[in-house]
Formats: sequence, C-alpha cells, structure tokens
Amino acid sequence: MELKIRAGMRVLYKYNNSNWLVGELSAGHAILNEDGLYLPIYSAEDMEKLHQPKFAWESPEAILISIHDIFWDAFPIEDWMRIYSEVLMTKEEYLKFIEKEDFDKRIEKAYVSDGEYGYYPVSKYTQTWLEKQPFDYIVREA
Repeated sequence: MELKIRAGMRVLYKYNNSNWLVGELSAGHAILNEDGLYLPIYSAEDMEKLHQPKFAWESPEAILISIHDIFWDAFPIEDWMRIYSEVLMTKEEYLKFIEKEDFDKRIEKAYVSDGEYGYYPVSKYTQTWLEKQPFDYIVREA
C-alpha cells in the first residue's frame, strides 16, 4: 500500500504514554533531529475548533509527534457502510455477533472505528480485548 502523507490526513497517535488518540496532520514544519522525525498533529479537540468560525477561537497549536508514534492506515467510513448493520456496529453489537454459533474468527476481518474512520484490525475476538479498545465501533469487511 502506498502511503501518501498530507496535511489534513486522519491518523492515530500516542502522546505521553497514552492509548491511541485521534488526530489530523497539520500543515507546518516537521522537525528532524537526533531522536528522529516529528510531525505536527492537531488533537481531536483542536480539529473541532478548526471547523468553527475563526472569530470564535484562537488558532490551535499543533503538537509534534514522533513518526514512530503515528498509525497511518485510517480509512473513512463510507455512507454505504452505515446503512448495513452487519458492516458498522457498536462494540456491544459486535460482542453479541461474535458469540453466534456460525461466527468464524478464521475468516473474520474487522477493524476498530470511531464511527467516522476505521483504524487497526481486531486482533482478538474476545470481550476483554474489545472492551480495552478506545473506540466505540467495529467495522467489518463486506
């Protein structure tokens, strides 16, 4: 898969030993130093501010995140995915789904999601693993 890094790209990032956080790459200056490459990212809260009228807020400050603490493979949840309840579901619905007799984890492909984007794959089809994930939705490959 070809990675096209660009300003406005939706990513996950880790900051100060956090779980994955949702962010957006900012147009701005990257920094390369002896510790590696750092890219400017707006947090989810700052992304909301960016969509408000300019007079209502001051320009948010992007934070610099190491390229090694960024997850790149986010994909948008398309409108058709929202229509089918077997494609996009809440974690609770997905937990019920994986308990069905005909569920086969060998062929299942699903990703954690915030309802707007899909992120990393579900790696364990267990209640414990799913409940630890910082997102409220699961999107399945159709």
